[in-house]
Amino acid sequence: MGLIGGSSLLPSVLSAFLTGCAGKDMREYTPVFFSKEEYMLVQSLVDIILPATVTRSASEVNVPVFLDKVFQQCIAPDEQKAIHEGLSDLAKAWEQTTDNTIVVKELDEKAFGKKEANGWFRTFKKYSLIGYFTSQEGVTKASNYVKFPEAYKGDIPATEDTLNYGKTTLHY
Repeated sequence: MGLIGGSSLLPSVLSAFLTGCAGKDMREYTPVFFSKEEYMLVQSLVDIILPATVTRSASEVNVPVFLDKVFQQCIAPDEQKAIHEGLSDLAKAWEQTTDNTIVVKELDEKAFGKKEANGWFRTFKKYSLIGYFTSQEGVTKASNYVKFPEAYKGDIPATEDTLNYGKTTLHY
């Protein structure tokens, strides 16, 4: 029931996010769900998952703000606890390394491997991708955006130049 109730709130949170902070400078945002330390960690983590390329990075399009609002309003308390614990473990791992990308790659492999470890990261990554690809940057520049759509085309061949089909070591 919690999953159904939480996921039913996602459209309203997404709508509020899109209208409330799209294109705004959110550097002075005060997190509700995350502590300030966790929020800084989240900003770094989403930029490793979705770094700046020819498009802006995830933190530049306010994905951490989206995650803060979604995690506060849309996920169950046990998932909230798992995210806080996972971020705490991640902070400890980052203190012991000089390359955070390697830590995230290992975390990704564990979360999407055959083992059910690090389930919090699957949730985190899923909502990070939703936040990014529903932002103006994600829809218009990082996706195959067509301002005036034509007829529905169910089978579109993908090439190396097709957006959203790039090869990555991270799974989603």
